[in-house]
Amino acid sequence: MITEPVEQIDLAIDPTQQIEAPIGPDSIELGPWQSRLIFFQRIAGSFMILKGLFHWGVLFSGAAFTAMTIEGRSATVFFAVIDLIAAVALWLGSPWGAAVWLIAVLSQVVAAFVFLDWSGMTMVLTVCELVLVALFMAVRIKAYSEEQRYR
Repeated sequence: MITEPVEQIDLAIDPTQQIEAPIGPDSIELGPWQSRLIFFQRIAGSFMILKGLFHWGVLFSGAAFTAMTIEGRSATVFFAVIDLIAAVALWLGSPWGAAVWLIAVLSQVVAAFVFLDWSGMTMVLTVCELVLVALFMAVRIKAYSEEQRYR
């Protein structure tokens, strides 16, 4: 067995070899609009968590769930899953989180107009989601222009 000598670097002496440098949000300089975008994604993620848990509550309600139409039951199951996926992705700041969230919102709007009753909680949730999407677009545009300015 042939072994070659391994060059050892003393990290305590050589400060250029910083293995323990911070990785993650603390090591990245963010502008004010980029910070606001992260904060807004957490707010939207919180809303989606509450909405997803609301759908799970309806799903486990028993008699109220079985009394719904087949379209209502299907929509409840679909939103119970996709809302929580979008919520976690938004909360973590995942790049695909906003895409899943926008798909969930578009599905909510289509379901509200086509399948479900346009009254009560469906109307409130749909309007809240549309307002959140409009605010997200505004904050995202500001954060993108700020990002382009720093390059």
